[in-house]
Amino acid sequence: MGIRDKLLDFKRRLSDRHMYSIVLIITAVIASAGIYQYKQALNYRNYVENQYNRAFHELVGYVDNIEVSLAKGMLVNSPRQMVDLSSEIYRKAAFAQANLGQLPISHIQLDKTSKFLTQVGDYTYSLSRKALDNRELTDKEYSQLEQLHKYATTMSTDLRGLENDLYDGRIKFGELRKEGRKYFGKTAQNITVSKIENIEKEFQEYPSLIYDGPFSDHIERMEPRLLQGGKEITKEQAQDIAAKFVGKDRAQNIEYTGEGNGRIPTYSFAMDPAGQGTGRKDRSITVSVTRIGGHVLWMLDNRNVTKINLNINQAKQKAKTFLDSIGMANMKESYYIKNNGIATINYAYVQDNIIVYPDLVKVKVALDNGEIVGFESQGYIMAHQERRNFPPIKITAEAARAKINPRLKIDSSRLAVIPLESKREVLCYEFKGTFDKRNFLIYINAETGKEEKILMLLETPNGVLTL
Repeated sequence: MGIRDKLLDFKRRLSDRHMYSIVLIITAVIASAGIYQYKQALNYRNYVENQYNRAFHELVGYVDNIEVSLAKGMLVNSPRQMVDLSSEIYRKAAFAQANLGQLPISHIQLDKTSKFLTQVGDYTYSLSRKALDNRELTDKEYSQLEQLHKYATTMSTDLRGLENDLYDGRIKFGELRKEGRKYFGKTAQNITVSKIENIEKEFQEYPSLIYDGPFSDHIERMEPRLLQGGKEITKEQAQDIAAKFVGKDRAQNIEYTGEGNGRIPTYSFAMDPAGQGTGRKDRSITVSVTRIGGHVLWMLDNRNVTKINLNINQAKQKAKTFLDSIGMANMKESYYIKNNGIATINYAYVQDNIIVYPDLVKVKVALDNGEIVGFESQGYIMAHQERRNFPPIKITAEAARAKINPRLKIDSSRLAVIPLESKREVLCYEFKGTFDKRNFLIYINAETGKEEKILMLLETPNGVLTL
């Protein structure tokens, strides 16, 4: 072999070694990356599992504390203790609910369990407010506390059993999250899901709670007062009502769009004044009419308003004239907001010079020509009565005024009916005043003298709202 051939052979061997080294390096890099990714994924899985475990352990602790506090509540005999205990239960029930929501069990129906945690805090909070008024708990309320305690005890026991499974390694919430019901065929996760579902089964006979709070069962069962005793109308009758409501100029090409079966059953219709099909985007009108009584629940005309020719006082007059024309007399405007050339004005019913805020109607007025382009009467339909029997006024206006913080400069006062969170109505003195260059409304109960509510009026160039 000549020198030339030897040189070529040496270069070839060098090239092979070089490629071999490159392959080794690439292989090592890929392996290292794979190991790194595996470790990262493992760390992340461990982190997620730890987060689930933490949420579960905290849930168990909060439920245990709720059970103990409810046991104490059955022995409370002073308003101060009731306030302290209820505040504690309310706070821990909220934390328990939050931790329950963090667990990967969304595929398991836990509606009643969640409802219990919501109501146990809300109910005891309502009792604390009663205690602040120096009113004693009734036998029925103590009985309801006893029932709540029984369910809290059951829930605590079941959760403790699951916690033991977690300690023994039979539960892994991360796997339950990843596979959901696919794990039903695997013994460990099947047991986990079954035990969680058993907690829900314990609440199948959970009683309805009627109390003065926003989550009371009676709110879900409230019937629209205005519709009570009314007759059911036909679809054809509802269409005539809808057409008359918007006027013959706009009630063209009417199309029935279906029924609503919520708390207020309705017939719904779409109209096309432009005559180009209800799918036309620049203008269409929709109207919903109650199947009982034939009242318009809402109407919306989506036409664009490009010019503003009316001020807010003129818009209010247009809205009031419209309400009078449809038989809604004795309505007084309260607050409004302007947006995209449309004024939305709130109106409340007035009886015996007392403004009744639950009987609420919203009217939308186009500020170019004063046309009514929107209407909503759900509050009015739910609350209105032909004539209310107001409770006796036991507190004088002067006595009510004396209960207002002296830092509020009072400008005016009147009687008003307001709704509480529980939807219970109370007759109050409404005091409007200023403090720190801001306007406020303060409501003093006309029967008890209790300060029921404080609202701040937010006044902007586009309207006045309450906060």
